Amino acid sequence: MRARPSPPRKLQQGDLCEGFCSGALERDDWLIRFAWQSQQSHNSTTYVIFADGRVVGYYAIAVASLFRQDVPLLVARNTTMQVPCLLLGRLAVDRTVQRMGYGKALLADALQHAASLAESVGIRAVLVYARDEAARRFYLSLAEFLLSPVDPLQLMLPVADITHQPPAYRAPLE
Repeated sequence: MRARPSPPRKLQQGDLCEGFCSGALERDDWLIRFAWQSQQSHNSTTYVIFADGRVVGYYAIAVASLFRQDVPLLVARNTTMQVPCLLLGRLAVDRTVQRMGYGKALLADALQHAASLAESVGIRAVLVYARDEAARRFYLSLAEFLLSPVDPLQLMLPVADITHQPPAYRAPLE
């Protein structure tokens, strides 16, 4: 890896995703086979970073909602039956650039998208379903995510807290 990755931008048709290998086959396969299709059908939006002309990291976001009883009390307080969220559905970094801060930078970008979107649409929190315990620890190490009362791998970060996070979670690629 010689080139410094680009700032995150929205996935475009023709972006070179082939060969992306994060070590999580389902994340790799989704990016290569389904990310563009999902974006075109308005099911999610994918943001990517590039190095040496190919995608080396990405995240996908979509809207979601959860029942009040399925979210932490701090998030559920003063809400109706459904709690509107921005779902961080996927986040992955190619093995060639793992442990170089790109995952942190992608998360920071996703959280900034959430804060920006919350100014024009109802978003109470960012919702993450960590794929495993290692991913859960990754998210918890970077921001003050709240734990779900129903699923140990479900995490939520209130949008109101995003601008109050410690600087460690903010890591732009620029």
